[in-house]
Amino acid sequence: MPSKSVGSIRPAKRPVVGSQLGGRPASKKTSRPAPRPSVTPKPSLGARAPHAGRTLAGAKPRSLTSVPAAKASSAKKGINPLSSLGAMAGKATDAASAIKGKGKIAGGILAALAVLAIIAIVVINSGLFAATDIQIHGSEHVTKHDAMQLISLPENTSLFNVDPDQITEGLKQNPWVSGVDVQRQFPHTLIITPTERKVIAIAYISSDDLAWAIGDDDTWIAPLSTSVEVDDQGNVITSGEGANTLTGIDAALALAKHYGAVLLTDVSADVAPVSGRAVNSKAVKAGLDYARGFSSEFLDQVKDISTPSVEAISANLDNGVEVSLGDSDDIAKKERIVTKLLSQVEGVTYINVRSPGNYTFRNAPTA
Repeated sequence: MPSKSVGSIRPAKRPVVGSQLGGRPASKKTSRPAPRPSVTPKPSLGARAPHAGRTLAGAKPRSLTSVPAAKASSAKKGINPLSSLGAMAGKATDAASAIKGKGKIAGGILAALAVLAIIAIVVINSGLFAATDIQIHGSEHVTKHDAMQLISLPENTSLFNVDPDQITEGLKQNPWVSGVDVQRQFPHTLIITPTERKVIAIAYISSDDLAWAIGDDDTWIAPLSTSVEVDDQGNVITSGEGANTLTGIDAALALAKHYGAVLLTDVSADVAPVSGRAVNSKAVKAGLDYARGFSSEFLDQVKDISTPSVEAISANLDNGVEVSLGDSDDIAKKERIVTKLLSQVEGVTYINVRSPGNYTFRNAPTA
């Protein structure tokens, strides 16, 4: 084994200065940086100082960065607690002032409203707008005299305190009245106009020789006279003398035409109408269903509808054709069948549409 030369000395490794300045190893570089003047840093507490005279080659001096102190809490900023309390007190005073100001405004508004209310009460109860001119417009069946008997207005009634519901309730004691229109015309005029029920049918009860008007709300209105005056064209004359006087069922038919209504005949004797009451006879109600269900063009051809019972309801047309209808189902379909037969078949005298899907008819033989 060859012996090592005593005189040969192995180069010592360069000390890592960076580890002495905070433990960060010096970065390895392929090229040697330019030589810098040697600086002997002050040793930090607990760190070993480098040997004197040895340069810090290969390591950069660590820059000393000042770290700002942590922000102190609001309690440590020197804020005076008394000044905070003073600010809070000032805000409370401002809020109280605002509330007090709003309270004054609200109080002023309430006072003004109270004054206006007092003035309104005085005006309403004074004679300034007293209803001294009451005008009642009569109708065909509700005369002005009859209406005056049904209306009871309290003393000191003005255009402001008049009660239209009370007036309506009084006038509705007359079964012809369905509603009332009340208008005010300042300073003293009150106009009252009753609205009559629309007559949809006239039910002739032969056992009593009475013709009862029925309203479009299926209400028995009132019995009508079966002795009427008509002109040469058969139109009812409500005032004065006509060319002719009709009685019985002829008078009932003339009345039905006068009101644009349908005449119901053969009404059962056990039907007992009461003014203002709803119709409860099933046969009569079925007849009313036909009166509403037929088109106006077809109704113009209907002379009357016989209503002895629901199953036996039939219509007699102006041309003499009898149409057996039965119950009031499929009214529109029954009308279409009848209209088609009348337009396509000559000499038809009878049509049965009780079962529209299986209708029958008869016609007179033609020469």
